[in-house]
Amino acid sequence: MQISQSDIPLIVEALKYRWDINARDKQRLPESPFFVWLILAGRGFGKTRTGAETVRQWIKNSPMVNLVGATADDARDIMIEGESGILAICPKDERPLYVASKRRLEWPNGAVSLIFTADEPERLRGKQHMKVWADELAAWRYEEAWTQAMFGLRLGDNPQAIVTTTPRPTKLIKELVGDARNIVTVGTTYENKANLAQGFFDYVIKKYEGTTLGKQELLAQILSDNPAALWKRTDIDKARVIQAPELDRIIVGVDPSATSGGDEAGIITCGRNGDDYYTLAD
Repeated sequence: MQISQSDIPLIVEALKYRWDINARDKQRLPESPFFVWLILAGRGFGKTRTGAETVRQWIKNSPMVNLVGATADDARDIMIEGESGILAICPKDERPLYVASKRRLEWPNGAVSLIFTADEPERLRGKQHMKVWADELAAWRYEEAWTQAMFGLRLGDNPQAIVTTTPRPTKLIKELVGDARNIVTVGTTYENKANLAQGFFDYVIKKYEGTTLGKQELLAQILSDNPAALWKRTDIDKARVIQAPELDRIIVGVDPSATSGGDEAGIITCGRNGDDYYTLAD
C-alpha cells in the first residue's frame, strides 16, 4: 500500500488514539477475571490515562459505565476534561458529549456515564452500574461513597471496577490490596519517564527521591509508619488490651476545626488507672 505525503499527518493523528499500541503492559486491561482492578501508582505513571482508556473500552459493550471522583472538581478537571481525561483520549467519532448540568457523559453509541463525587455518598445510594471508574480512592473523604458504589455495581454479566490512585495507608486501600479476588497493579513514576518533562525529574522528583513522601508518591509504596513518628504502629499494637481495667478518671477531648472553617472535629476518649493511661476511643 502506497502512502502519500498528505496521508502522514492523518496517520500520525490516528496512531495517537491507538491505545493497543501506546499502552504499557501494566496499563492494559487484565486478561484474568476480576471484580476490582486496583492500580496503585506514583505521580505521573499514567493512572488517569489508564482509567479513561478503560472506560473507552468498556463503553463499547456496556451502556452504563459510571465515574466517581474524589471531588466534583476532580471528576470534571481530571477524569473528564483533563489532559489525559476522557474527552482528550477519545477520537472525534467516539468522543462523548459532556452534559455538566446533568452530571453525565452521553456517548455516540447511546451509552451513558453518570458522574459522581465521593464528597456526596448519598447520591450514589440506589444508583446502579455495569462498570465503575473510581479515581484517587485513597483521598476520598468518605468511605461510605465506596460502599454505596459497590452496592450499585450489580448490572450486566460482568460488573467490574477500576480504581486508579496514589497509595496511602488507609483501611480501605489495605483491604482491597489484601483481597485475593482483586487484581493489584503497582507502578512507579519512573515507568512513564519517556512521557514526562525532564524538568519534572530534575527539579521535582530529585527533591523527594529517598524520602518517605517519595516512597509513597513516586514508588507507590504503602507506608505503615512515618519514620519521624514518636510512636510506631507496631509499638501501639503491642500495647493494645482487650478490656481496660477499672479507671479512676476518664476525659473526652474535642478539637473542632473552627479556625479552618471546616466541619470535621477530632474527638478522643482517654482513661487513667494509677500511672497507666488508656485510649478508649479515637
